[in-house]
Order: sequence, then structure tokens, then C-alpha cells
Amino acid sequence: MKLDRYLRFRASRHVIAANKTGFLSPESLAAIANALLTSTLSHAPHLGRWLLERIGVNRHPAWRMAMAISLVTPTGGEADFERGNAILEDVMKDETADGRLRGMAAAALADSTRLGRGMQVDVSRARSLYEQAIELGHRAAARNLGLFWEGLWGADDNGFIPDRTKAMQSYRRGGDDFRCQRRLEALR
Repeated sequence: MKLDRYLRFRASRHVIAANKTGFLSPESLAAIANALLTSTLSHAPHLGRWLLERIGVNRHPAWRMAMAISLVTPTGGEADFERGNAILEDVMKDETADGRLRGMAAAALADSTRLGRGMQVDVSRARSLYEQAIELGHRAAARNLGLFWEGLWGADDNGFIPDRTKAMQSYRRGGDDFRCQRRLEALR
């Protein structure tokens, strides 16, 4: 067991060294950190967060996004919703970040707003953020927007009336996302 942890630690050290010498792109390093964060191997998620903290996530949008997700979905350590949501806001506003990455940040922030994850529940802001996420290329956000229009979340809002047509339009915006396709089939 100790040998296994030692080997993972050494591997992380090699990843950091490869990044410093330019052998790993920032996107590749973010993918490695995400793989560790979502791994079922013992201590791997903690190692993923350690790796992100070690490389300095403030330098690249993909690293900041990986760290934010680990903070709002207590992966690799304690949740820090306030810090995670602040990072998501920063990535969303970062013009140097790829549009799809900004869309993913908008969708994650919409989830936090919809669920009250470190902030007050705000249905209209969540809906607006899901719209932004779709416009930025994060098609998976179309499912949550469609669910809103079906009245499956946020229906507590005074005066809200579910709209099947808008739900179907939202699911179509999801393109070939299988979850959106399933919902479209269910509504037909």
C-alpha cells in the first residue's frame, strides 16, 4: 500500500517536471489531473488536487477549471464552494479561454446556482447561465435547460408555466447528446 502511494507520488512529480520542461501541454496536464480526480483508485483524487495546487492553477484556464470542479464536487479533499464558484466565474470571463471551456464553466456555475451549492438558489440566473453555456458550445447544458422548461426544476417560481415547445427546442440545441435525444423521444 505504501509502495503504491509512493509510486503515484513519483509519477506526479514526473508530470510536474514534464510540464516545466515543456513536454506536456497545459490541456494534457489538466486531463491527467482530471483523470486522477475522477479515479476510483485509493488516494488518486487527493493526488489530482495536490497536482493542481502544486502547478499553480491560476496560470491556465484548463487547470483553473479542473480545480474549480474538484472544489465544488468535493473530489480530492474538502469542498470549498465559495472558492470553486469564484474560479468558475473567472474562467467564464476569461477571454483567453476556449469557448467550450468557458461554456463548461458556465454550466457548472449554473449547477451551483440551481442547487444552492455555495450560493443562494436563483432559478433565473441558472437558466441564463445554461443558455450561455449552450451558446459557448457546451451542448450538455441543453438537457438541464430542457428539464427547466418541462417544469422538472425551478417550477416553484411564481407564475412559471412549463413550456413543452421550449423544452423540445432546448433539447434540439443539445445536438447529438444522447440524454437530450432521450428526452426529445419522451416528449414526442
